[in-house]
Amino acid sequence: MGIVNIAFVLNRKPGILEVEYEANQSAAKSGFDLFAGNSFDVEMCIGYPTMRAHIQSYEGTGYATACAWIQLVTRWEFAALDALEAADVVPSLDAHPTLEELGVPFFAFGFPAEIFDAPCNNLNGLAKLEWVADTFLVTMPSRTNNFAISRLAGFSWGYSEYDLDGKRKVQINPLAVTGPAVWNRHLSLLRNQFPKWRYDESN
Repeated sequence: MGIVNIAFVLNRKPGILEVEYEANQSAAKSGFDLFAGNSFDVEMCIGYPTMRAHIQSYEGTGYATACAWIQLVTRWEFAALDALEAADVVPSLDAHPTLEELGVPFFAFGFPAEIFDAPCNNLNGLAKLEWVADTFLVTMPSRTNNFAISRLAGFSWGYSEYDLDGKRKVQINPLAVTGPAVWNRHLSLLRNQFPKWRYDESN
């Protein structure tokens, strides 16, 4: 955990993506204090991973900075702590709820875009959960790229959680920079759930 830098190229101009990845140290710092009073113990977020990624440097300016984020989450759900295989494997797109209702697959977008995520308490009665996110910086579809969503950079991160002796246990996975194959593996899900958009394979 710590800071990882990832090189990318957008509109034929180079840039560096900076990813900050650490265990959640504070409900206030991670913004969970916003949920206080909603029958949710915000202090539960302590120890879960937090991820923030932003463009540290980029040679483009103005309209050339437009980009977006797509994040896909896979849940390995275990019915027993000692189970060797997951009872169910559930992939899904982790889009902003308002954008998802509009049929837009983005977690975030901007000029340039950045992303923050801090999962917490997703066990929901399971014996154990392995939660893994594949996060991608992508192009903003426009006339300049034939309205295509293309992978610019990607990384994987996540955690596992379970209850033991009445206490929640969380183990954070190391962050890993991913290649084109991971993006290509998710294209069928993106095309099926958000068919109005064009997604380019990465190589």
